[in-house]
Order: sequence, then structure tokens, then C-alpha cells
Amino acid sequence: MRFCTKCGGQNDDLAQVCSTCQSPIGPTSSSSSGSGGGYQPMQSVNQGPMTDWKTQGADKKMVAGICGILLGGFGVHKFILGYSTEGIIQIVITLVTCGAGSIIGLIEGIIYLTKSDEEFVRTYIQNKKGWF
Repeated sequence: MRFCTKCGGQNDDLAQVCSTCQSPIGPTSSSSSGSGGGYQPMQSVNQGPMTDWKTQGADKKMVAGICGILLGGFGVHKFILGYSTEGIIQIVITLVTCGAGSIIGLIEGIIYLTKSDEEFVRTYIQNKKGWF
């Protein structure tokens, strides 16, 4: 069994390209048959497969966080994350409360910026959590 150094995916001993991410797999340092032989990166053994969170939506974290802090009342941070309904609700809340509803955007912007890339992607991109 060989592990990809980019994503941590498991591959056959003879694989030249990762079956998960299609990255080239480097040569093994020893021939393996069964368990314990091949190259196993520490990331895949102790922390699970390595993932590039930026390609999965973490690149939106900074923009959404800053827009939430500065323009939270207009729901811009919601539209950036693809939450159109929640963005419209945010605008209505801000209008009905004469601007006091913009505190929601401020709080959410701070929450976005304090989360790790992995936590942000899992919470707001994959699980589609619309509020807080």
C-alpha cells in the first residue's frame, strides 16, 4: 500500500499516479508486500489525508469575514458564500431595525476570520450553515 504525499490517498504498490487526486506518486524507498513496508507519510497516519482547503472554498473566508465586519448590514458576506436567501433576510432585518441588525454581520465576520480554513470549509461550504 502506498500513500499519496499530496492528499494522503491510499494506492496500490505499483501505482504511478494517485487514484484520488491524480498527482504523481514518487518511488518507494523499499519494496513492500503487505503491511508495514511502503512509504507512509506522517500526515496520513496521524492526521488523516492532507487537504487543500483553499481549493474547497477557504479562499472566501477572508473576503466574507471583512465584508461581514464592514458591510454586514447589507448581507454581502452571505451573498459571497452563496446564501442568497439569508442575504436578503439580513437586508430586511437591517432595514426593520433601522441599522441595528448589522451587528449580526459584524459578529459573523469575526467568527469567519477566527475559524481555521478546515473548520470554515466544513461549517459554511460543506455543511451550509447559514447563520452564526
